[in-house]
Amino acid sequence: MPGYQVTIAGKTYNVEVPNPQERPVRAIVDGEAVEVWLDEDAGAVSAPQPAISAPAPAPVPVAAPAPTAAAAGDVTAPLPGVIISIAVKVGERVTVGQELCVLEAMKMNNPIRSTANGTVTAVHISVGQQIQHGAPLLTLGD
Repeated sequence: MPGYQVTIAGKTYNVEVPNPQERPVRAIVDGEAVEVWLDEDAGAVSAPQPAISAPAPAPVPVAAPAPTAAAAGDVTAPLPGVIISIAVKVGERVTVGQELCVLEAMKMNNPIRSTANGTVTAVHISVGQQIQHGAPLLTLGD
């Protein structure tokens, strides 16, 4: 059964969805069953008057693509977080899919991987640094 951790206003809920195609969608939020009606046209989630008094899970945001880089070759942060590790140095050749660094966000480690072959020309981050969405992490050149 698919399971998710959803954080709303700083509180984390464990959510299980036995059948996401079922209408209404039945979800188990921290052990309590709720029904969620999906508005298929608007892409929004609305909850009917629940039969039980459990918090309705908020829609899980879909990760947006990384914003356009501030400079050519910049690898930017896809979400805000803290840098946990840096796997490359200036002058190092990297290939597509190679891990460049790890960004911790919402207690999850997110490896940031290269989307192009190239050479690391600049490292703009340090371990432990707080990063905002869209901030340049590294710069890759030819």
